[in-house]
Amino acid sequence: MMTKPITIAGKPLSQFYQLPFEKGSRVLSLAVLESHCMFSVGKKPEPLAIQSLSFDQGLLTVHVKLEREEARVYIAVAYDKLLVNCSVDTDESYLGRYAYLTLRAMMRSGYCDFQQYYWPGCFALGNKRSRYVDVVKKPGGFTITLKKKFSGLFRPGDDLPAITERAVVPRERLLNKQVMARLAPVSIGYCFANTDLLNFHSNHYPFLIPYVFAATAYLKTVRSFKRFVYNPHDVDGISLSPQQEELNSICFAMKEIAAIRFNANGHLPEKVAETHKLNEANQLTLLKLWNKALPLLMQQRFTHYCYTYGMRNVTGKPVMRDMKLVEFAMEVPVLSFVLKDEGDYYELELKIKVKGKLLHLNTDQPGLFLVCDRGKPYLWYLLEAEMDYKLVWFFSRVNFRVQVIKGYYQDFFEGFVEGVERWYEVKRG
Repeated sequence: MMTKPITIAGKPLSQFYQLPFEKGSRVLSLAVLESHCMFSVGKKPEPLAIQSLSFDQGLLTVHVKLEREEARVYIAVAYDKLLVNCSVDTDESYLGRYAYLTLRAMMRSGYCDFQQYYWPGCFALGNKRSRYVDVVKKPGGFTITLKKKFSGLFRPGDDLPAITERAVVPRERLLNKQVMARLAPVSIGYCFANTDLLNFHSNHYPFLIPYVFAATAYLKTVRSFKRFVYNPHDVDGISLSPQQEELNSICFAMKEIAAIRFNANGHLPEKVAETHKLNEANQLTLLKLWNKALPLLMQQRFTHYCYTYGMRNVTGKPVMRDMKLVEFAMEVPVLSFVLKDEGDYYELELKIKVKGKLLHLNTDQPGLFLVCDRGKPYLWYLLEAEMDYKLVWFFSRVNFRVQVIKGYYQDFFEGFVEGVERWYEVKRG
């Protein structure tokens, strides 16, 4: 993007020293920093004190003190490198002592991640305030946050869902003659167990789990919940229909793979990739199981929703206050997109319709494979393709809108839009 050159302390940005990041990140490693060091620092570098940090027009300024001398180190975070200069001794060909010691002081465990300072194109020259982010000073530093309107702002290098072939999972047909399960004083129902996928290490994907309950005198409502059902022995003595027997087996298969796998060796890329591949395979298997379960769920008298806060809470006896009555629908949600020109940026918005009617999705409790209208949180619809739920999950975290500054659209985002357009309607407005 063409902008007027930034000049700091009389030095243009082109005269800043360049340090490469680790591939695909904004991480500067100690090994890279030391490889660019042109002077001897010994085993114990000179003690340097960071007096203050400030962030103005996209530039991080670190006020440092070394013995009795003070300096300002200027840091700009680019797409694949760190640009650094100093009020004393650094230029494009030489990394000075103050700059080196400042970067080393910022490192923990042999690296420093500069992602929090990476806001390309967000600061117009001469303007103290950014259109896209807020910089709020606080004791000891500052915080940088996206403005609410731009919660989906895309930066070059940010992850986007992979657009491959959209493979539809065949939707099981609803039986022509629906036979509702018969109730007894003690009977069985089904719980849609859901949680936030990002918060805890006991997380799980949305799955179904049976429960045993005691009904009221006229068998109209639940009087009390007895237990979750984990295996066939948990329903001994309860009369089950053939459909419930089949649904139970689907539920047991779901629970086996619902827990999200985490890897203790997160620093090893090959282990992370292996765990990610396993999780993706489990997601797709769960979607297929949900498709098998859906027509059977339609025949059940009692289905509930429970926000679990993690798999470790799906145990023992369901808590009455946490169990909410829900229904499931056979209609297929249809995804579409709107690409708008907003002057300085483009905005791509996801829309979902059921039978031509727009759903206003609830961003607080996304169901991954399932969606509901925030006005009808008791009615859930099942998505029909892996790509559908990956796009819905991605957009649900950014209020269903992604903004891209125009200077970065062609190189970093246009290919994604073109990929989406191969499988979904994209209106331009």
